[in-house]
Amino acid sequence: MIQTNRLVLAIILLGIGTVASAQNQPWKAPWGSVESRVLTCTSPQPMNRVAMDDFQFTQTTKITWIRWWGTVSSSAQLQRKYFIAIRPGVTAGTCPVPCNAGQISNFWCVDVSTKYAGKDCQNRRVYRFTATLTPPFFATGGQKYWLQISELDSDSVQVGVEDFRWSAHHPIHNCTAQQRDIAGGVQCAITDDCPNPVTTDLSFELHSGLIGGFVPLPPVILPPYIALAELRSPNLPTDLPFSVEVADIDDDGHFAIDTDVPDGDYLITLVGMGMSHPARPVQVVGGVGMTSFFDIFYGDLNNDSRVNGMDIPLMVNGLLNAP
Repeated sequence: MIQTNRLVLAIILLGIGTVASAQNQPWKAPWGSVESRVLTCTSPQPMNRVAMDDFQFTQTTKITWIRWWGTVSSSAQLQRKYFIAIRPGVTAGTCPVPCNAGQISNFWCVDVSTKYAGKDCQNRRVYRFTATLTPPFFATGGQKYWLQISELDSDSVQVGVEDFRWSAHHPIHNCTAQQRDIAGGVQCAITDDCPNPVTTDLSFELHSGLIGGFVPLPPVILPPYIALAELRSPNLPTDLPFSVEVADIDDDGHFAIDTDVPDGDYLITLVGMGMSHPARPVQVVGGVGMTSFFDIFYGDLNNDSRVNGMDIPLMVNGLLNAP
């Protein structure tokens, strides 16, 4: 049995780092949030305002999945659909060049997975949202785009009431975030709702490749839920992995790995949190691959850096209460 405690795993993760992404604007406490709502997916006019932020890649890049941060009126809103749109940057407009967004060119109404991220300046719970874009979006290198993420009012918990706010990001990258209102007015620079507000950007990440799936989390496994994902050729299952990535697992057991591997067949092994190094085949098609794990957790379940009899009651309880 190989034991892997969170201290050792954290050291490994620091050494590996994360996969580079051309657009990385994560939320950090205590920054606030801004309004962004549309009426419906097919009629995405603002209700009352929609928010957007700019992004640009140096090379033509396929965007397969996206993450952003925000607050919600209730936990039920975490299971609702959200509206994502991309607008091309244009030279003419209300705002100074090059900070003008055109009309919507691509949009998606997406299901999300979420993870609690912390509390903001208004003491609201902030969540990280993850969604897959189907079909993916191809961003032309050197072209400026604008990303809009909005609550779908027609699918929200309280129709006609603001149930989601998009969290801010600082410092500002390129152009500041903007809002458009129901009358078509453009606010070229916006502030979040923190005390002493300052001009803000918005929190999001854009990623190319995605391998995701599900891991059943027994009650004995405590957050943070994080592991290493080893990728191998299915024809060489005992060789050293050709890629080792960070697998960040949501509270509901769904994980996502940012890796831009060619389409094909792979073997993925998860290491960490007392797992038995489960391995599963995964097929990547169009940059996306999905798989699920249903293996037993064992090892240092109580995080005392030892594998001994004190872990047995936790393992038994986890098996009895496994989903």
